Amino acid sequence: MFLIINRYLYREIIYTLFALITLLLLIYVSNRFIGYLLQAASGALPARFIFQLLGIRVLGDLTLILPIGFFLSILLALGRLYKDNEITALAACGIPVPFNGILFFASIFAFFVGALSLYISPWAKSIEIELRTQAANAAEIGGIEAGRFKEFLKGQGVLYVETVDSKANNLEVIFAQANLPDKRIVMTAKQAYQTAKDQELFLILQNGHRYEIPNENPLSYNMIDFAEHGIRIPHKLNDSPPVESRTALPTQVLWRSPKAEYQAELQWRLSLPLSIILLSALAVPLSRTTPRQGQYSKIFFGILIVLIYSNLLSIAKKWVERGDTPTFIGIWWVHLLMLVIIIFLLTYPRLQQYWRRRWRRPTTAI
Repeated sequence: MFLIINRYLYREIIYTLFALITLLLLIYVSNRFIGYLLQAASGALPARFIFQLLGIRVLGDLTLILPIGFFLSILLALGRLYKDNEITALAACGIPVPFNGILFFASIFAFFVGALSLYISPWAKSIEIELRTQAANAAEIGGIEAGRFKEFLKGQGVLYVETVDSKANNLEVIFAQANLPDKRIVMTAKQAYQTAKDQELFLILQNGHRYEIPNENPLSYNMIDFAEHGIRIPHKLNDSPPVESRTALPTQVLWRSPKAEYQAELQWRLSLPLSIILLSALAVPLSRTTPRQGQYSKIFFGILIVLIYSNLLSIAKKWVERGDTPTFIGIWWVHLLMLVIIIFLLTYPRLQQYWRRRWRRPTTAI
């Protein structure tokens, strides 16, 4: 009997979860896609990187979408059972809400999210950083057109190329000028090519001249002949994450490091699967409704609790990173607080009945 009920409940949760995840992904992808289109329109992001960044970003952020979707799916599935009086019918037969079955299903789902959080998401973040580095480098030079001037260094420099051979990665007849605070630099070269080193892009000029013209005395300039001259092309994407971002580090590195910021990132990754189990337990008492209240009466309250819970986790993580909270306390106190709330909500109906019986006045027959 319990196996049939659990199977029926799992089917309801999975159908609702699929619909919610699809909706949340559509909202997330559309928002990110518009942001990337705006960057591409401004020239900060080459168009060929849009779908690559979008796909890898979705894979990296799935760990933030899945816990919310799973919590809401349980809340909606149980809310429908309450609305249709199915929970009441089960209670009349002496069968309570399958709390253990829900926790078992949540544990399986948490194992999947844990694999995403500990292994797949850091890998996706590292790939995203590489793509952003390539996109930032290509945004500076990739848009060069033969016979046109192109600005760089945020408008403080200009580059002109007479001939561009993109297949051979060669530029011919180059003119470049950069305005520095104390001087102006003018360079000419017969040819140039692009190369990457240490995740930075360089433009290597060949067989040319460099002129350094002081702003105070333009006539006393210096001229240098060179065989090769490298120019580092700075990144243009303002929101590019740092190359050594903690979110992209493998979990094994975080385990071995005693640094507070690394421990905060590790605890955050472990908190994501743990939050699924806690939110699933929270959804059981939170879904209690009467037929008049309807299936969606607790949605707003549930979303509010999730927002507070996630914000407290983010705040606790910042405290650990700054050293305000010891690492052994870390962000676990937020989960402990959520556990206390869950226990209170689970025992509240019994406590309410106990106090009603205790304070009920006995009636005496006349």
